[in-house]
Amino acid sequence: MNESWEGFANRMQRLNPLFELGRGMEVGELKPYIQTILMQVLLTIFYRELNDDDHRRKADIKYMVQDSIKQMRLLADDKQIERMTSGLLYQGKEEFSKPFEALYYDEIRQSWETQTFRYVIMDELYTNLEMGGSIVYKLTDVAQEMIFMSREMAEEFSITIEQLYSMQLIKNGNFRKATRNLDHLISRVNRLMANEFTFQKEMINNPKILLMEEEWQRADKRVEIEKQFEEEKNHFRTITSMIEKTKRRNEEDDYIQKELIVLQEKIGHTRQLHDRFAKLVIQNISYEMKLKAENPSLFWENSLVSFREHFYENWFMKEGFQGFNEIERVLSPLFSPKNEFILPLDWIWGEQEFNETQTSAVVIEDEVEESITRQRVTNWDSVIKAWSYVFQYLQTYGEFSLANVVELPLEVQDLWFEESETIDLWMMFDKKPLKVQVLHRKEETLSDEREILLYKLMMEYPQFQMFEGLKIFTSFDHRAEPFNWYRMKMTPFKICVQEEK
Repeated sequence: MNESWEGFANRMQRLNPLFELGRGMEVGELKPYIQTILMQVLLTIFYRELNDDDHRRKADIKYMVQDSIKQMRLLADDKQIERMTSGLLYQGKEEFSKPFEALYYDEIRQSWETQTFRYVIMDELYTNLEMGGSIVYKLTDVAQEMIFMSREMAEEFSITIEQLYSMQLIKNGNFRKATRNLDHLISRVNRLMANEFTFQKEMINNPKILLMEEEWQRADKRVEIEKQFEEEKNHFRTITSMIEKTKRRNEEDDYIQKELIVLQEKIGHTRQLHDRFAKLVIQNISYEMKLKAENPSLFWENSLVSFREHFYENWFMKEGFQGFNEIERVLSPLFSPKNEFILPLDWIWGEQEFNETQTSAVVIEDEVEESITRQRVTNWDSVIKAWSYVFQYLQTYGEFSLANVVELPLEVQDLWFEESETIDLWMMFDKKPLKVQVLHRKEETLSDEREILLYKLMMEYPQFQMFEGLKIFTSFDHRAEPFNWYRMKMTPFKICVQEEK
C-alpha cells in the first residue's frame, strides 16, 4: 500500500471533529464565523476546567457564546445564540441528545466507517443531579485533542497553563499523559531559554537593541516577572506534593509506583530547567538596568532618521557605493547653501496662536486695561475624518505610506489642510513605537497626541477598536525619494501596525 495511506483512518478521526464543528447549524449571517466562535467557547471551557471553575453549565456556555460574539464585533439574536449553544452539546433535537457522527475511510478494512464523538460531556466530579443540580460540562478527549492540535501550531499556552494542566492530569490519575505533557513544558522552556541567550548576546554586542525590541524592555516590570516566576515555583512544589501523596496512597501498586517515579524524575528535570530560565531572565533584566544607568544617551528618544545609523552604518558600511554620483546625492544637501522648503513657519507657531483685543486706552474709575485671549481650538472632527482613511488602510494592509496620501480622492486630500494638527500628527508618530491602550481610559488622562487621536477615532468609528492592544510604529526606507505634495517636500516613511508578541 502507498505510504500516503498509512494511518489514514486515524488522521481522519482526528480531523473530523474539526470539520464537523458547527456544521449544519442554521444561524443566518453568522454561518462564516461559527467555527471561530465555537472554538473560542471550547477554549473558555478548557481554561475553566484547568482552574477548577465549575461555571460550565449550559447557561454558562450560552453566556460564553454570547460573550465571544460580542468580543468579535458580531451581532446575534437569542435564537442564534441558543442554536449555537445546543449545537455544541448534541446533534439534532435536545430530547434525543445524540452524539455527532462523521464518515471516515478505513484503509485497513477498505470500507467507510462511522465515527461518533462529542465535544463536551458531563463532569461527574462537579455534577450533583441527586441534589437537583444542573449538569456541569467538561471537554472530551476529542475536544482536548483539537485544542492541543492548535496549541502545536500557535504555541499559545504559557508555562503556568502547562503546569495547571499537568496538575489536572495527575488529579485524574493520568500519570503517563502528565509525563508526556511535561515534555511540552520542557520544550517550551528550552525555546524560551534559547531566545534569552540570543538576546543576551545581542544586547551585549549592540545595546541599541533595547530601543528596537520593545518587548524586551522589562526592567520596569521586574517585580511582576519575579512574582510570576515565584508562582510557577509554587506550582512545581504543588505537583511534587501531589506525586508524593499519590505514591503513599498506592504503595502496593507496583505499576502506578513505576509511572510515578518516571513522572517524579521528569518534574525534577523540568523544575531545574525552569529555575535556570528564571535566573537567566532576571540576569538579563539586571544587565538591561545597568546599561541604561551607565549609558543614558543610548536610550534618549531619537528621530526616526539618523545619518549615522541609516545612511553610514546601514548603507555605506554594508553595501558600499556604485559610483561617485551616489555619494554626491547623499552629501550635497548637507553642504548646499540653498535651504529647501520643508514646513511652513506657521506650523511651528501653531501652538502659540492667539487673538488679542484691547479695551479703550481711556482709564475709567474701577476699570483697568485688559486683554482677552482666545486660544485656538482644534477641530478634531476634521482631524479624525482625515485620519480615518489612514486607519482603514492600516486595518486592511497593516501599513500606510505617507506617499499614499496623493492617491486619496481630492476631497479627502483637502481635509489634511483644514487643521494644521492633521499633518503634524505624522511627525508625532515619528517617535518610539506606541502600544495602543486607550479604549478603557478617560480622554482627560491621555497626554500623548497619538493616543488622543486613536481614542477619538475609536469613539467615532467603532471598527477601529480592533487596534486596541496592537503596536503602531514607523519605518523608513533610506532609498525612498522625497515627493512634492501641495508645494511641500515630504519624506515617505510608513506607519505600520502589528500584534504584540
